Amino acid sequence: MRKLMVLIVLLTAVWSGYWFVGSNAIRHGAEDFFANAAAQGLVAEKTALTVQGFPNRFDLQVDGMRLVDPDTGSAWEAPFVQVFAMTWKPWHIIAALPPDQQISLPDQDISLASQGLRASVRAQPATDLPLAAVIVESDSLSATSTLGWTVGAARTVVSISADEEVANAGDAPNAYVLALDVADLTPDPKVIEKIVTDAGLPPTVAVIKVLATATFTAPLDRFAGDTNPRLAALDLTDSLIIWGDLSVAAKGVIKPDDQGYASGRIEISVTNYQRLVPALVAAGAIKPELAQTVGNMLAAMAQQSGDPNLLQLPLTLQDGRVSLGPLPLGDAPLMLPPSG
Repeated sequence: MRKLMVLIVLLTAVWSGYWFVGSNAIRHGAEDFFANAAAQGLVAEKTALTVQGFPNRFDLQVDGMRLVDPDTGSAWEAPFVQVFAMTWKPWHIIAALPPDQQISLPDQDISLASQGLRASVRAQPATDLPLAAVIVESDSLSATSTLGWTVGAARTVVSISADEEVANAGDAPNAYVLALDVADLTPDPKVIEKIVTDAGLPPTVAVIKVLATATFTAPLDRFAGDTNPRLAALDLTDSLIIWGDLSVAAKGVIKPDDQGYASGRIEISVTNYQRLVPALVAAGAIKPELAQTVGNMLAAMAQQSGDPNLLQLPLTLQDGRVSLGPLPLGDAPLMLPPSG
């Protein structure tokens, strides 16, 4: 029994020492962040910084957070920021943000209001800390600008995660799954008022979902600042927008050609496309006198799908140009420097 008690005391002492060493490292790291920001000419302020959570967690809280870039006039303010990590897996960090934040831009101030806004950052337990997953989510999120516009959503989730199945197969070691899920997006009422009225659409976009696999030229790890990962391929596996009875789905693959320009084909399907023409006219994208002509053209193209309510259009990127069906849209984006 005595040996057991001695062992328990020793383990407790070792664990306590580990926590205090780790908490001090976190505290110094946070203080260094403010010092480095100030050294770069930024205004970095706080009213308090604490590390708690003994013995199972590292809980960092920074109160009165304020960052300002005097050169641009941009700023971010939050009453607090919380960062949590379990002591036995410090490579998994969870950050919680306050329900009210303030963003200042040169021409406007934006107030952010949220419920449960949080972020999870998880690395793989290795010396180079390769990215495992980043998830940012909020149950309710809205932004209000001093310029008079507002936008909000009932639920938002954005994530990027390592595609371990593809990586283990050796096909694309730097592949990552990108996902976006937005429920009940409410655009600024003043902006979409005419679109909603003329096109007969509701004021809320019910669903926005995007699922894609992005392959980069280098892994996303702690050396990313030196390796400068760039997008080498994008596989849009699934995407969907539902706005009333108007829905848009898209899938396809884009890769750089020999000159580095985006090249590929995205298949776009629009259900109840008839809503598009009055919406585009109300948005100013189509002149009213061309509405009938564009509507007739889309109807003729829809006949080819076998469903008069379904319009299928390819977004084609080829030879440095982009076209939507028969309509030229302009230059393709440059993804990589020319290989030649």
